[in-house]
Amino acid sequence: MLYWEDAESSQKFSAWINVDGQDAVEYDVQTSKEDKTVTCWIASELGKKFVVKWTIPALPHVVNGRIRIDGKNCQGSLCSPNGQEMTRTKAGITDGTVIKPFVFSTLELTDDDALLGSSTSSLAELGVIQLTLIPSEILGSGNGATYSSFQISDDKVHERTKKAVTQRIKLADAEVLRKPITFSTYRRIGPDIVTFCFKYRPMDVLRANGIAPPLPTLKRKASAEPSPSPVEDRDDAEELADLEEARVLREKLRALEERLAKRDTKPRITSSKTSADVIDLTQDRSKRKRIKAEPGKSTVIPGEVIDLT
Repeated sequence: MLYWEDAESSQKFSAWINVDGQDAVEYDVQTSKEDKTVTCWIASELGKKFVVKWTIPALPHVVNGRIRIDGKNCQGSLCSPNGQEMTRTKAGITDGTVIKPFVFSTLELTDDDALLGSSTSSLAELGVIQLTLIPSEILGSGNGATYSSFQISDDKVHERTKKAVTQRIKLADAEVLRKPITFSTYRRIGPDIVTFCFKYRPMDVLRANGIAPPLPTLKRKASAEPSPSPVEDRDDAEELADLEEARVLREKLRALEERLAKRDTKPRITSSKTSADVIDLTQDRSKRKRIKAEPGKSTVIPGEVIDLT
């Protein structure tokens, strides 16, 4: 929604575009106090109908909302606040009993060089919806109107002069109004209050030009590999179990090797006796030298092995 505050009366005015029942989001809103204009960008979509809406504060006079689309004047709408705030809606061009709604459509191009000399003023306003609020007074009223003075142009545009515009506004098929409309004549009683300008383009164009924010990016997974199937998950689990079992076995083997290594490094107890002190038990008993034991003396010689057989 665009806003404007009148410097003299401090009254606030607002305007917005509603597309297929949804209020359009305004991008890059610019306000000029000198020109009394508020400008923005909105997203358009082929085949979507839209309406222009505005709110008038409590004023002592009538306000005419004049619509200009793609450089062509359309029917306006008079608003008599009568001491209270009022909202007006412009959905299309009507004869009082039926209405032809505004709709976003394709801009038709041609390579006919004869159209290169067409009006550049209207081409400059191609892709723009304007609403100008004018202080007015009603002169008279009546029923019925014709479309002839308010048809929106659907002329083809030369491909070299389209200025990156791919859409334009046309009129949809006529729809019967639920309530007939009364028409009034008016005259201006003062300068324009404000002009609201809605420049429309497809959303991808607005994003490409940095006017609308880009689409949010989805975080990618660390691996670009496809997700494994349940069978692959089971195989991976079995492989991990085998690896864990192998690790445990390696640790047990390492511990066993360390214990054996410690056992081998223990100091060995050796006898200080010479080989001469070793008695050969394999010798024939008959050849063994018998030693007669002397009374009072031990017959056991240190280091001697006694055959108890």
